[in-house]
Formats: sequence, C-alpha cells, structure tokens
Amino acid sequence: MRGGKLIIIVGVLLGLFAGVLVILMMSRQSASGAPAPTPEPPSVVRAVQNIAKGDEIPMDAVQLVRLEAGAPLPPGALEDPMKLAGMTAAVDIPQGMILQEGMFYDKEKKVASGESASVLFQPGRVAIAFPVGDLSGVAGALKEGDRVDIVASMEVFDVDPDTQIRLPITGKGEQLPRLLAQLTLQNIEVLRVGAWSGLPAVAKEGENPQAAAPYDVVTLLATQQDALVLTYLRDKADEGQVRVTLLLRSEDDDATVSTEAVTLDYLMKRFNIPVPPKRQETTGQIKSSLEEMR
Repeated sequence: MRGGKLIIIVGVLLGLFAGVLVILMMSRQSASGAPAPTPEPPSVVRAVQNIAKGDEIPMDAVQLVRLEAGAPLPPGALEDPMKLAGMTAAVDIPQGMILQEGMFYDKEKKVASGESASVLFQPGRVAIAFPVGDLSGVAGALKEGDRVDIVASMEVFDVDPDTQIRLPITGKGEQLPRLLAQLTLQNIEVLRVGAWSGLPAVAKEGENPQAAAPYDVVTLLATQQDALVLTYLRDKADEGQVRVTLLLRSEDDDATVSTEAVTLDYLMKRFNIPVPPKRQETTGQIKSSLEEMR
C-alpha cells in the first residue's frame, strides 16, 4: 500500500512538473513569434521658410518635426531648435530642409576669434563708421541690429554763382541763414555700436549695464551709393555745415516713408504761427513801458 501511494505521489509531481514545463515552452514560443515594438522616429529641426545665407535665423522660421517612419536621419541633424538662437545661416536654407551642423554659425564668436568683420553681413552692402553723440545717437539707446533713419539739418545761404562766396546784403547786417531739416536715408542697419576693440558698447543679456563702455561711433550697413551719402554728411558735419540725427525705428517697422522738408515757412504755416507786427516805439519807449509794468 505504501509503495502504491508513493508511486501515485511521484506521478502527480511529475505531471505537475510537465505541465509547468509545457506552459513555459508555449510562452517562450509566443514571445519569440511576436514582432518587436517599432521605435519612434527622432524629432529634427526643419525650415518652414527660405533663409538666405548671411541672414540671422529667426526662431519662427524653423519648427521641430518628427521624421517619417523609415526615413534616414541626416548626419548632424539638429534636434534642438534653441541652439539656433542668435545664429546666422552659413548657406542658403530652402523651405523644408532639415538643419544640420555646419549650416549656421555664431557671427560674434567668429569675429571674437579674429575673423574679419566682413563675415557679419551679406554681399551688396558695405560697412561705414559714423560719429554720434548723446543727442544724435538716441541718447545711447542704439544696439547692434537696430534700424535707423538719418535726418540732416543745414543752413542755406545765397552765394555768388562764380566764387561761391556768401553774398552781402545792402544796408547794415549780414545775410541770415535759412535753416531746413529733411529725412534722408531710411532703414539703415546698425552693425556695431562703439569701436571694434575694447569693451562692448552694449551690455549683453545678464550683464551689468554699467559694464558697457560709452560710445561715440557706430558702424552702419549701407549700399555703396548710400555710403557716399553718409560720407558727404559726415564730412559736412565735421565742417559744421550739417547736423545729423539718427532716428531709432521700431523693430517691426521697415516701411519707406515720404516726408516734407521742414523750414521756417513750413512751421509757421502748419502750426498757424503769425508774423508779429512791427512796433513803432523806440527801444527807449519800450524799456520805459516795461519798467512801468513792474
């Protein structure tokens, strides 16, 4: 009896062991037959508009997109759009292109490393230095990348057509100058504020504003023809014949406007300023009248 019971117990245990073994084998077969999960394609930075070589890359010109399944990942593909902040396009980047390392650069680092300032702007424009003061330079508010308009004011005299000497007038006194002011060049880009050596004239983000050096010169970007205009105004300003004022534009304003030159006649007509009548009293009579009013 005892031997029979022992045989039964051993048989039950073997059966249980065989069942467990079958279940394990089936689960392994099922696992090996299931397809492996497909990994998600990586996200890359793609241009949503054309970006010209030499232009600063605006953040709204790119977007983060996920590659299509099975599409190859370009070598050096950019996966973080924030790395483009303040960067400049090294090549023409057409709409839809995935941005890769080498397609952009930090222009400030290029210049700081000793490269020529000519890498900072595109062909078709030249850089020209222009002197400014507290009043003419917007009270020190100018920063690199700003756009400015140029106002010129000057005094006009009648001169001899042959000698170009100021004409005298009959009677006593000298010829009075006629002052006028007019808007000249518009939407001129500021490439640099201050000299190209020494402390930066504009404090960087997070820096103490007191660390910026005061400036008396800015570098402007203009076409060759407009550079001639700036040169003429600069030379005449040095001679005291012209006064030049820079007007800071809104960052969203690139429109070209038409203005009317301002003269004394313009002011009197626009603001309805009357010409005061001539008084008949002598200087002594006027002085006596003023003393009586006190």
